Amino acid sequence: MKNLLFIGDLRTANNYGAIATTEALIKLIANEHYEVDVKYIDFRSLYNPTPVDGFSDISVKRKLSIKKEIASRLPHNVKKGIKGIFKYFSCAKRPVEDFCPYKYSQYEKYYEQMRAGLRLQFEKNMLEWADIVYINGEGNIVNGTDKYGKYRMGARYILFMAWVSKVKYKHPTLIVNHTVDPNNYNAFDMIEHIYPQLDKIYVRETLSLHLLHQHGIQNSMFVPDALWTYQPVTDWRPSNVLKEEIDFSKPYLCIGDSSGISNAYSKVKWDVCQVLGEIIDRLRGIVPQVIFVDGYYGGNEDINKLVDRKHIGRVNLANCSYHDLYYVLKGATLFISGRWHASILSTIANTPILLWGSDSHKTKSLYTLLDYNYRFFEVSTLPANIDELIETAQKIMNDASMIKTTMANYSEKYARLAVENAKVLKNYV
Repeated sequence: MKNLLFIGDLRTANNYGAIATTEALIKLIANEHYEVDVKYIDFRSLYNPTPVDGFSDISVKRKLSIKKEIASRLPHNVKKGIKGIFKYFSCAKRPVEDFCPYKYSQYEKYYEQMRAGLRLQFEKNMLEWADIVYINGEGNIVNGTDKYGKYRMGARYILFMAWVSKVKYKHPTLIVNHTVDPNNYNAFDMIEHIYPQLDKIYVRETLSLHLLHQHGIQNSMFVPDALWTYQPVTDWRPSNVLKEEIDFSKPYLCIGDSSGISNAYSKVKWDVCQVLGEIIDRLRGIVPQVIFVDGYYGGNEDINKLVDRKHIGRVNLANCSYHDLYYVLKGATLFISGRWHASILSTIANTPILLWGSDSHKTKSLYTLLDYNYRFFEVSTLPANIDELIETAQKIMNDASMIKTTMANYSEKYARLAVENAKVLKNYV
């Protein structure tokens, strides 16, 4: 029996893709019936110093369900006030000093402090327990530089953990299921030193593979996102809550947001409510019922204002699990979005997509994976290209029959290839 440390359990993140992909990876590993004992480091450790004994298990299991319950019961203005309070205390608790290095030159110093008991003691204990370290890279190594010039914390955490695991503990160390597009010199410096030493590097799209090759990383390969293996439940029925948002007896299309519109590090310069509102008005001339897929889980005030002003149905984690989202997208005539995982779900459901940019090249790369010969839109220039977007939406819907057939073929292909995310462990257990 080997001890497997799974870093990047994102089931505690309020994000469709994070939850769905983590569950897909865990299921794939379980399907291989390895003789392993698994422990997890979850989403909270990527952004906050972990208590020595770890975060509370009850929080891991109930965080999402409690938030969903609150979201379903409280008026919007009350929820907004509560979010402000939580944001205040969250900022107040942030450490003055970074708990992970932000330059490769700091690695030895941070490791010595870790070894001396001054930082990352939960992680130290986990690495001493582990025989194999398996890292779900997901959407961490993407664009994101803060006002101090430091690269995003979540990526720095998994990169440092990978280095400590391989270089200091000599564990077989694998990073799987991720995108690499940091747009940051210090991040590339870390990657160029760390990745050549790792046992396996699996990126989930080919643009990341090409970028790694440009930086001299040759021991990487393309393995599709674990979400491609998703198998929907067969006895699905829409809940009464969903029926309040969508009239399933009438045609509808779905439109979503994007991490490129607003994230912790940047925001588009254009008026989100105005521009997306104009797009929705134009789309209603094609399909009158438009449903918004809210990837911000009600946390983006521009999106909240948009939904209220346009009186459109909205789905998010408060009223629609990713299992529900699959069927919502399956019933749509088109899905317009800048979200990677939701767009994969749409593809698996054989619903045509029209994509714009995110916080990396990942959505653009989905067009490459699907040989999708339709226009891709940069999120920053969206206001100047609304006419073209509407024209493209109409063209895609006209080609829907052909697109559905192609999507079915690619979904089957990538589902077969994605199981390698788990099969790779057979060489180490």
